[in-house]
Amino acid sequence: MTEFPSTLCTPDQEKSCFACCPPIRPPGYEHLPYANEIRRVLRENTASLRREDKSLSPITGFSCWALGYLDGGFKRIGCLLHPSQNDGEDLRYRVDYGGKCARESCVEAGIFQILAPEARIFWLRLSEGLDSFSYSSRTRNPLFRVLGWGAPLLNLVAMADKEQDLHTDSILEIYTFFKTTLSARANAYLLKAIVDSEHLDLLKNVRFRSRFEEFSHHLSKQLSLETLSSSAAPYVHLLPMTTDFLDFLRLSARIVKATEEEAASLKEFTDHELAQFRDELHLF
Repeated sequence: MTEFPSTLCTPDQEKSCFACCPPIRPPGYEHLPYANEIRRVLRENTASLRREDKSLSPITGFSCWALGYLDGGFKRIGCLLHPSQNDGEDLRYRVDYGGKCARESCVEAGIFQILAPEARIFWLRLSEGLDSFSYSSRTRNPLFRVLGWGAPLLNLVAMADKEQDLHTDSILEIYTFFKTTLSARANAYLLKAIVDSEHLDLLKNVRFRSRFEEFSHHLSKQLSLETLSSSAAPYVHLLPMTTDFLDFLRLSARIVKATEEEAASLKEFTDHELAQFRDELHLF
C-alpha cells in the first residue's frame, strides 16, 4: 500500500522543511548562502541538547538552539523539542517564544494539507532530489511557488496525470504555465475563474501564459488607479470576502485598505474583465 505523505514539513525520510524555525526571520531571508555554517551549528545543537533539562533558555537572534538533526544520517532537520521527538511531550516552551513555535506554519503547508492524498504525491515530485536545505528554500524548491495556486487547481492537474510517470522537469515542461514569474497567491483568484477540468490544456500553452501575465498586470494597474480609500478604511484582509480575491487585491493590485463597498465594486469590475478575457480564449 502506498504511504501518503502527511505534511509538507516532513514529506519523507530524506528531507524536511525548517524554513520557519525560528519563527521570526528578516523579510526575504535565505539560508542557502550560510549552509555550511548552519550545518555546523545544527550538529552542535544536536550533540549538546539535554532532553532531561526542562529549564527555559530563550532564543536570541535568528538561531534557535533547539533546531537540529532529527535522524542519525543528518538528513532531516527540525525541532528537537517537538512532541514527536520527545515521546509526545511538548518541550518547545523552553525557548520562551510565547507559544509561537507551536502555532507556526506557512500558507503553503495549509494548502498541501488539503490536497487529495494522490495529489500530494504527484506534486512532491517537484522536490525530488532536494536535500533539507534546498527543500526549505523558497528560491530553490518549486513546490513553494506551485502550491500558491490553490488545492482545487492542483488537484485537477494531479488527477488528470496521476497515471503518468512525470517528474520535476517533465511536469514543468508540460504544464509550462507554472514557470510564470507571477505570484501564485496574488493571482490564484484570476486563474481559478478561467481554468477548470475542461480547460487544463491552457496550462500547457505558452501563449496563454504570456497573455495571462499581461492581463494580470493590466487589471492590477486598473484597480489600483480606481481605489481612493481613506486611512480609516479597514485592511482588506479583514473584509468578509473570499480569501483568494482579497489576496489578489493586496498582493497584485497593492490595495491594502478598502471599504466593503469599494471591495465589492472592485470584485464586480474584476469579474467583468475576467468574463471578457474568457471570451477571448477561443483564440487558443
